[in-house]
This record gives sequence, structure tokens and C-alpha cells, in this order.
Amino acid sequence: MQKTAVTRRSPGEGGCTRRRLSTKTLLAMKLTILLLTATALHVSAGVRSQTVTYTGKNVMLQEVFHAVKKQTGYTFIYNSDLIDKTKPLSISVTNMVLEAFLARVLNNQQLDFSIKNTTVFIFHQPLPATPAPKQVASSPPPADSVTGIIKDTEGRPLRGASIVIKGTAYSTSTNAKGAFTIKAGEGDLMVISYIGYDTREISITAGMIAQKAVSFSLTVSNNELNQVQVIAYGTTTKRMNTGDVTTITAKDIEKNPVNNVLEAVQGHAPGLFVQQVTGQPDGAFNLRLRGAANFQAGAPQPLIVVDGVRYPGGTLPMSTSSYGTVGFLQGGSGLNFINPQDIESINILKDADATALYGSSGAYGVILITTKKARLGEASSLSANVYTGTSVLGSTVKLMNTEQYLTIRREAIKNDGLTVTAADKDLNGTWPESKYNDYKKDLLGGRAQTTNASVNYMGGTKYASYLINASFKDNGNIQRHKGKSRNGSIRFSLNTNSADNKLSFSISGSYLSAVNNMVPTDFSSSIIYAAPNAPALFSPDGSINWETGSNDLADDINRTYKNITNNLLANFTMSYKPVQHLTLRSIIAYSEIFSKEFMGYPTTTKAPTYVNAAAESHSEFHHYDVRTVTFSPYAEYNIKVGGRGDLDLKTGGILDNQLKYTDMIHGVGFASDALLSNPSAGATVTAEYTETPYRALGFHAVAKFSWDQKYIINLNARRDGSTKFGSGKKFGNFGSVALAWIFSEEKLIKDNLPFLSYGKLRASTGVVGGDAVGDLSYLRTYSIINGSYQGKNGLTTSSLTNPNLSWEKNKNSEIGLELGFLNGRIYVEGNFYRNIASNQLISMSLPTVTGFSGYPINSAARIRTSGWELALNTTNVKTRDFNWSTRVNISIPRSKLIRLPEHKVLDKAYIINKPVTGVLLYKYEGINPQTGYYSFTDASGKKDDFVGGLTNDDKTEFLDLAPKYYGGVQNSFSYKQLSFDFSIAYTSRVGKNFLAQTGYPIGYIGLNGGTQWLNRWQKPGDITDMPRVSTELFSQWARHMLFQESTGAYSNATYARLQNVSIRYALKPGYLKRLHIKDMSVYLQGQNLLTVSKYGGLDPENLDAATIPPMRVFTAGINVSL
Repeated sequence: MQKTAVTRRSPGEGGCTRRRLSTKTLLAMKLTILLLTATALHVSAGVRSQTVTYTGKNVMLQEVFHAVKKQTGYTFIYNSDLIDKTKPLSISVTNMVLEAFLARVLNNQQLDFSIKNTTVFIFHQPLPATPAPKQVASSPPPADSVTGIIKDTEGRPLRGASIVIKGTAYSTSTNAKGAFTIKAGEGDLMVISYIGYDTREISITAGMIAQKAVSFSLTVSNNELNQVQVIAYGTTTKRMNTGDVTTITAKDIEKNPVNNVLEAVQGHAPGLFVQQVTGQPDGAFNLRLRGAANFQAGAPQPLIVVDGVRYPGGTLPMSTSSYGTVGFLQGGSGLNFINPQDIESINILKDADATALYGSSGAYGVILITTKKARLGEASSLSANVYTGTSVLGSTVKLMNTEQYLTIRREAIKNDGLTVTAADKDLNGTWPESKYNDYKKDLLGGRAQTTNASVNYMGGTKYASYLINASFKDNGNIQRHKGKSRNGSIRFSLNTNSADNKLSFSISGSYLSAVNNMVPTDFSSSIIYAAPNAPALFSPDGSINWETGSNDLADDINRTYKNITNNLLANFTMSYKPVQHLTLRSIIAYSEIFSKEFMGYPTTTKAPTYVNAAAESHSEFHHYDVRTVTFSPYAEYNIKVGGRGDLDLKTGGILDNQLKYTDMIHGVGFASDALLSNPSAGATVTAEYTETPYRALGFHAVAKFSWDQKYIINLNARRDGSTKFGSGKKFGNFGSVALAWIFSEEKLIKDNLPFLSYGKLRASTGVVGGDAVGDLSYLRTYSIINGSYQGKNGLTTSSLTNPNLSWEKNKNSEIGLELGFLNGRIYVEGNFYRNIASNQLISMSLPTVTGFSGYPINSAARIRTSGWELALNTTNVKTRDFNWSTRVNISIPRSKLIRLPEHKVLDKAYIINKPVTGVLLYKYEGINPQTGYYSFTDASGKKDDFVGGLTNDDKTEFLDLAPKYYGGVQNSFSYKQLSFDFSIAYTSRVGKNFLAQTGYPIGYIGLNGGTQWLNRWQKPGDITDMPRVSTELFSQWARHMLFQESTGAYSNATYARLQNVSIRYALKPGYLKRLHIKDMSVYLQGQNLLTVSKYGGLDPENLDAATIPPMRVFTAGINVSL
């Protein structure tokens, strides 16, 4: 069995100042970056040919390659079987050019080489092609020959590609220009192969023989095992990785027309559950990696690191008001402000081995995002990508028409023994019965136009590279009223190496500015709470209709809103190799999300006749800023041990310095609406300001040893410090150990299981710390009271102190099996994990008389999460013209509370041996056929309508709300220049049904609960799942409240969604060459196109009747590269 060896270069408490010092810091950083850029350019200017200094006696080629890699950073790829047959050599050179050095060491070894960027390919150099001495006599050697050039898909020649005429002894290889000549006759099969590329079989035609030079192209092999994975402080390959890492590439992301990259990740990564909370542009997402490991609602989200710097990827402190939460963005998401098209790869780190070096920050998993950068030696190119499309409302409830609504209203009045009164305007003729307002169309029926454009210029030399990118995105709004979400960004990167490859610099940065001025509300619930024959919401000219003297939508429609968010990312990495085997690296990174949010309530939010409109007009200005500086120096030492062993040692530290601050100014009572933009112009003005520093300090050490590319051990140690804990509790020690065995390299396996091309068994265990508690929770905090005594400000305690707070401890263990069959055409991976979280950080419930709702403590409670993650990747068909591949994954998470202190410390009931994501509910028995009311069974077993109510002791049923399983299926097809991809995401879970999310029972004026009410109870003996209707608001509401806390309130929300479809056509290279275009393709894409579910009209992903579901998106675009 053939084996391939790959060696690869790794990439690279105190107080806080006020804003004036922060400004100075920013100025200093700008000057620093300017100086570093100048230094990098100076280094770049002095580059020359790569040289090698080496002395060795009777050494093997593997050792020579290893030494060259250490000096130059170049990667060597070769067939191990070829190298094992070579002879030892002796050589001593000083500052010899790399190409000359390689030519000398490979002399008389029947080997040759080619260099592509920083990769050296070693291949067999066959003897000149001659006919076999015992060729079949009846078939004389062909007199014809084929002359050609072998290139990659980007038109670059491949030196050393192997060409063989199948069934004969004719073979040759390409020269430095990719050219070859080989004897062949018409109808012969020519096989072209090259390491790292897919092999091609080509039938020789008369036309090929007649041509002077035929061009053939090879595509890069899509081998899972050689996929580069970004890990903490470096890179590795999937083959040599001891940890559990899932990689999603730019190729996967670019197929999705999305605003947030999390939409493209959904269903692609085992273990990562992604839920889109709202379909609004710039809306929020929930992330959960491997289940809930603590008591916090929503669970701590994974750490997100973008180009080496901690990034606030969760919800942001936006859209809040002293009058309540605006909520239409549900808190937003920091990843809304990173262009998905700028991302090169996403690596999801899941087990203790993969996350240990991130310490407390990685206790709940890590998501590493790497943006696109220029590559050394890449020719200059200019590319542009533009797409445009439209978004419409996804899954939604079907509402009743006027006739159906009025029938239910009359029935409700009859059930209550009442008659129509003057207040029943929908029935007494005040509002015409022939009228029908389609509120869904009026408020949510728009088509949101979306446009995205980006331009990219990149290039470089052997020792320096650069990239400049600019992009713009415009997203419309499906809701009634004006407003859009727009953003523009610019990004750059510069990489340079010194001539001897000892010193290298990398600088990258990006700046994005986003503006959102959509109407700041979600009309999803408004379409339910309105009679279909009521006066129209809008006048013919589109303005608010004040016909009835009031209009509930005026407060939302006429409110003004604007949010401006700026996102800055900067990264500087320096690497230096003072001596052989030793590399010193330092990373300085900076990120800032800065947002200004304005909301104004003019007099037009009130009826024209309302006399106090001016006095009640008000406006608010919110500002928040999250700044993070990361400094991470570390050293790496790696050496060959015993000829077949590799030892890699790393040590270093990291300092995260984050400052979060928010301020708000609120004004009430404006003489004119024109003054609303300045809240301080109000008659009454209040202001708030908070500033929260956070620092984390960590030290780490890593030892990784591999023997013969088969046996691998990885040890991690970490000491973490956090300002979230008090004196004596700030630091904690954590670590992990991981083992891997590539058993497919064993001779016994090779000889007896030829169908098994790859097999690896790995295991890891470790302890990581968690600090998922509020900043400065160990301190007593205070709030200012405005004018509380004699008009002077005062202080009041806002939280209690607990100086004994300390680290959570998460013990994580995992075992994984990876198998490859049929030379990588089938790849299977299975993982089982088991994690135990202890020393839980929770809020202990306190009596109301204390004045505080809770008190932060470390609880002795323990939560165990476990689960299976399975992935299957197959190459179903692979021919010259047609290819088909499939990826399938499924995650089955489970959680269990295995220990809970006897005393009550939580404000929610938890049960031992049950998940913490569950709820206790009343046992629902359906609709009573005799009365039409909800019926339940109490704790004693009695079944009744329970008009008098039930108590908490009657909650006997437990229901887990976490997903039972989730995953995805992706299929890729290509035929010549045409490619077709689609992906399916699926989840099995339960969710609150539409009936339970209706705030009041149907029958009261203005409540339209959907067409499911057509199947309601109407007379004794009816068997149905919908209760009787009534206008008795309060008594019915009390019954409905019991229903909302019962098992009847939840339904099966399992779904499968056609998440994405992409169709792309690439124009033929021959045609493009005449136009001087390197590459051009046109494409159609769709997102959220079809959902299969029994979840009653609501969207089964966001599970919320009052929130816009994920949008259905259709786009068309073009990509051009020059």
C-alpha cells in the first residue's frame, strides 16, 4: 500500500483608563502598525534567492528534508516508499541556492523535484521511455507520439507529473515547464498523475497526435486527510491531529448567500448547534457546542477567535431602552459585522486536547475564524464578485379570513350567553363584514432586495505577498415602512519573509461600517391581534390611518431608528528563527466593535388629537464599545529524534485586555420633533454610564511527539488568571493529554486489509476551567440614584460580594475513530465524548426581603454531558467529466444532572438524573369532550378541567427542550463546467406550539388565531384538540395559563430544511483566454427553500410566533478573475 509523508510548517490585573487614555492607546497602535509596515517593506525589499547551509555524513533523505524545512519553512511532500529505497548520502554546503542543493542531494537517486510556492514535491524520475523487451509481438510499438503540457486549474505548469500509457511500459515525466513527449497510438489510454492532485485517464485521439502541444489540467485532490486545520498557535493536518477539529472552508461558505457566516455553518459541523433567532438582517443567533454544561439560560457560547484575537461573537448590548427591550434584532450578533466572503476557513475545536491552550476562554469550545490572505509566490490577480437577489418571508401561520373570524366571534358570544353590544364593532355593523385586511401582506409581505459586491486584488513574489479587498452589501426590509441594513468594508494583508527565511512578518487589518435604519420592531405578532374587518391600518397615501382615533402601530411605524456599527480588526505577527530548530513568534491583535444607536418617539406616534403628544415625546441615544487587545508571545522547538521521530515543544503566554463600556442619554418632552436627535434638549434628561474592564492572563506549554508517522502523544499544560475572581482565586491550573494511533500504517493491516486506506484511533482527556460569570462578580457594586435626597445623587448597592468565587472545572474526555476506504473515496469518523462540569458558577436564590434576587456562588452541583458525533464523506462518482460527492453528519447530545446539593439554591426545580434543559409540566389530557375546556391530571391521578387551578406540586411530567439529534447532508455534483450543490439541515426537538404562544384564548375581539381554530370544540361529544371559544377574557386566560405550563403546550418540532442550493457554470478556459480573463463563472443560489415539518405553521427553527422566521433568499451572481 502506498503511503505519503507530509511535513508542514506551522504559522504562525489592574485598573483601566478612561476614554482619553484609550484614545492615546489607539494613536499609539496606529503609529506602531505604521512603523511595523515600514519595517516589513524594508525586509521585503532585500530578499534574494533561498539558500541552504547543511553538513551531514551518511544521512538519510528524510533527515535532509527535515533540516531544510527547519531552515526554509518549505513543506516536503513525497511517497514514503520511494524515499525508503534511497541510499544514504554525505554533503556539506554553505549558502547554496535551494534548487541547486536539492539537485545535488537527489543526484543518482532516480528522484526529481518541483517547487510550488513553498511546497517541494519529490517524485520518481523514470528512465527514458523505451519499449518493453517482451512487448506483445502481434502489436508493434506505435510510431506516433503525443506532446503536451500538464498544468493545474490556474494554468501553472506542473513539473514532475507522471505520464504512463496504460498496458505498456511507456512512461515519462514533465520538465520544469510541464512539457512532455511520449509514444502513444490512437485509442491508447494515457494516465497522468501528480502528488496532491487527482489522477486522470485520457483516451488518445488522432487530433492529439496531430497537435504539436496538447494542454491537460489536473485538479487538486480533495483528500480529507491532507486538509489543513488551524489549531491553537499553529496548524496541522487532519491525519496528524490528536484533537477533535471540524474544518469548514471558503468553498463551503461561498455557496451560501448569507449575511452571517453562522447560517453557512449550520448543519455542516458535528457537535455545533446553530439556531437563527430571527430572520431580520443583523439579527441574533444561538450557539451551543456539545449541549448544556451549566445552569445558565442560553448556556455560555463558544469562544470566537478571529485571526488570533478574541471576538465578541455572541449577542451585543444593543437595542435596549429604558422603556423596555426593542427586541427586533434579539440582541444581534457580532459575526454580522464580518463579511462571510472574507473568510478563508472556520475551525471548530471541541475536545480537551483541541481547546486546552485557550484555557478558561475555551471551556465551552472554540471557533477559529481565519480570513483570506495573499500567498507567497502567487501571481497578481484582480477579481470581482457581484450578486443580487430578493428575500421573502419563510414559514408562517395561515390566518382566518373575515367570514371565518366572524363565525368564531358569534359562536364565542353565544357560548357565553351574551348578545352583540356597541363594543363589538366587528359584529354590529360598524366595521363592514365584507371587508378583509390582509395584515400579513400589509406588514410582512414585502420583498427585500439584497445586493453584494466585492473586489479583490492580490499578488506577490517568492518572498512577499499582499491583498487588498473592498466590499459592499445592501439588505432591504420585508416589513412595511422604510429602512435598510447596509455595510461596507475594506481589508488588507501583507506577508513578507527575509532572504534566509529566518525573519517573517504578517500584517492584516479590516474595517467594516454598518448602518441599520429599519423600523425597530417585529410585526409578527401584530398580524394576529387584529380583526380582519377592522379599519385599514394605513391611508391610501401610505400614512397612518387615524380613522378610529387610535392606531396601535403608530408607535412602531413613526418611531425613528438608526444604528451605526463599526468593526475594526488588526493583527501583526512576527516570526524569527535565531538558530536551527527554534522559532520565536509574537502576535499582537486588536479588535473593536463600536456602535451608536438612536431611537426617537416624535409626536406623530400619538393621534393628532392627543394633547400631550409633545410632553410625552422622547428620544434615546445609546453607545457601546468593546475593545480587545491580545498579546501572545511563544516559542517553538522541533527536532527529529532517532530518524523516525518528531518532537515539537511549545511554550508561551497570552494576555487579553478587554474594555466594555456603554452610555445612554434619555430625554423627555421636546418643544419640536426636530430636536429629538439631541436627547439633552428634552425637558427632563437622564443619563447612564458603565465601564467594565476584563483581563485574562495565561501561560501554556505543549509537548507533541510522533513516531514513524503512526504513534502520536500530545501533552498540554495551562495556567489561567482572570479578573472575574478575587484575590487568591484568580489563577487555576489545567491541562490535557491525547494519544493517536494511525493503525493503517501497520504492516499487518496493510497486508490483510488492502481496502482500508486509512485508520486512526485517538483519545483525549483533560480539565479546563470556566469563568462564565459576570465581570467583577466577586466585588460589591453600586448604582447612582439621581436626586434621591435634597436633589443630590446617592449610591445604592446593586450586587452582593462573594470574594470566594473561583473557577468552574470541566473534565472532558473523548475517544474517536477515523477510517478511510478505497483510497479515500469513503471516509468515516465517529466520536464519543463525556464531559463533567463541577464547581458550577450559579446565582443562588435569595428571599425578596433581602432586596436582591440572587447571589453568585460555586455550587457543588455536577452536570454530565455526553454524546455521539458521526460523519460520513463519500466520493460516489469520479470521472473526467462527472463527479458526485456526499457528506453526512449527525450529532446526538445528552445531558444529565448527576449531583445537586440538598438545600435549595436555584429559582427553578431541577431533577437528579434529568437534563438541566428540561421543564416540569402539568400532564395534559386533551380537550374535555363534554365541556370543551382543557383537562389535566393532577399529582393524585385525578383527571379534570380544574377550573380552580393547579399547584406546582401537580407538575409531574418532565420534558427536555434540548435537541435530541441534529445534523446535515451536503451533496456536490459537477459535469464539465457545470456544478450543482445542495445542503439539508435537520433537527429533532420539541417546541411550544402556536396555540400555547397565543397570549389570549380566541373569541375575544381582535384575536385571529389561525385556521387551526376551524377544528375547535363546538358541542358536547366533539373530539378535537382545540378548545371552545369564549369572550370571557380573564377566566379563559387563567385556563390558558395552565395549558401553557402543560405537556399540551409542546409539539414535535422535528424538521428537515433544504438549507441551500447553488448552481454554478464556469466558462471554458479557451474562450476566456481570448478575452484575457483568467476565470469567469455565473451562479444561482437559494437559501431556506423548503422545510418539511409537522410543527403547525410556525418555523421549527426559531420556534417563535412573535418573531420573523429565517428568510427565503434567491440570488444570482457573477464572479470574474483577471
